[in-house]
Amino acid sequence: MRNNTRGLIFHILIIFITFAIAAIINLSNSMRNLVYGNIFFKFILVAVILLLYYNFGKLLSKRNARSLDFFAGNLIFLIGMILFALGLLGLGKEIFKASIGGSYWKFPLEFFLMPEVYAIKVLGINYNALSLLIATLMPGFIYGVSIKISRKKMIKRNRIKNRRK
Repeated sequence: MRNNTRGLIFHILIIFITFAIAAIINLSNSMRNLVYGNIFFKFILVAVILLLYYNFGKLLSKRNARSLDFFAGNLIFLIGMILFALGLLGLGKEIFKASIGGSYWKFPLEFFLMPEVYAIKVLGINYNALSLLIATLMPGFIYGVSIKISRKKMIKRNRIKNRRK
């Protein structure tokens, strides 16, 4: 299975994990106020999402060409852009004026990019085309960094192993 397909599957898993985290936080009003009202907890929440991508990225293949490491999220980017075009087609310039989940045209995009949109909203970043573009590119970038670091560790282990022989 190619890294693009694996990356997409991992992204879908992260969507459901993020949804579960958000659901647990929103069960209680006091929990919601604690997490969303404190910058420290907001950063922890976003760090959890980033760590999920990073750790799932370790499971991607390191046997592909090194130049392809940062392209592991191509399918995520492509699907995100298609869903953005669908939302733009239905809502036009009003796409960012509708609330999150407030439009049938925008819902598929926001569900597919749920971890990124959730992080944008939690951190209070302006939700616009630029932030959405960066959010769409983020999984592929994190996967690429994870693959690069994992490959370096693997090469280092092999060198140490070969020296002992």
